[in-house]
Amino acid sequence: MSDSAIKLSIFVYVPFDPEGLSPLFHTIQEALGARADYEILILDDGTGLGRQLIPSGHDLSIPIRVVHFGKKFGESVAVDAALQLTTGEAILTLPGVRPVSIEDITRLLEGLERGTDLVIGYRTEKMTGPLDQVQVRAFYWLTERATGTSFRDLSSGVRAFRREVSEEIALYGEMIRFLPILAVGRGYLVEEIDLRPPETGSEDQVKHPKAKPEFLSPVVYLNRLLDVLTLFFLLRFTRKPLRFFGSLGAMLLIPGLAIDIFLFVQRLFINDPLAGRPVLLLGILLTVLGVQTVSIGLIGEMIIFTHSREIRDYSIREVLE
Repeated sequence: MSDSAIKLSIFVYVPFDPEGLSPLFHTIQEALGARADYEILILDDGTGLGRQLIPSGHDLSIPIRVVHFGKKFGESVAVDAALQLTTGEAILTLPGVRPVSIEDITRLLEGLERGTDLVIGYRTEKMTGPLDQVQVRAFYWLTERATGTSFRDLSSGVRAFRREVSEEIALYGEMIRFLPILAVGRGYLVEEIDLRPPETGSEDQVKHPKAKPEFLSPVVYLNRLLDVLTLFFLLRFTRKPLRFFGSLGAMLLIPGLAIDIFLFVQRLFINDPLAGRPVLLLGILLTVLGVQTVSIGLIGEMIIFTHSREIRDYSIREVLE
């Protein structure tokens, strides 16, 4: 690392018992060498282990804190809470349940020193089950089509980013998973690097068991689809909600008005009765839903107009004079 290395806060996210964090801490110390400007926060997401997560015999010169949450809130909440407790100019997030190498950490930080705003890791090892692979490929294909950005691994949890990225992008729900996509939407520079696959039979692999597959549950998969819909709206229509709701409302309003006008003409000139015709109810329903949807878009536009000066959805790289 260069002498001009920026101050670093390291977040180790622990969602369940990792059966020991000592190998990870040893890797961090080896990668950072003699750097004295970094701290480590263990994000205990409701495991109840608390102080037990601090490795015995660790270097006392390295500040280590445990942020113990009362129950499981998810990585987005854990990282957002940890950001309020630190002042590091750069943030490095590492999963407490997956081994990382010295080279992985070094390359992540070197990316920041080259001027990249966010560097994420890509796990090169393949998922075992064929169903898992199909679901993952479908998820990333849909994400690319909805957002216009292509990333190979949004779930590794291995990432390094400048503090300003997290300050400009709100982290809630599962949004930290999509932090690279949101960062690209703001104009930040994002880089993806390959992570070293864990060595079979290594000490790291024994003490850091793999997390359970995420895409086996249909509920989890449905949640991911809803997250993609959220991303689609946030990236394309945050500043112009009327375009989204107006287009959707028009798709409902125009057929509804067409049906109502057609029935009105029939009743007026052909004297066809309207009673007992279900299509009349369909026309009225589509018209009412269309008007309501467009109204939601108009309300959204008024809210955006009122708070437009407070909303910043861009990043300035530099100002040249």
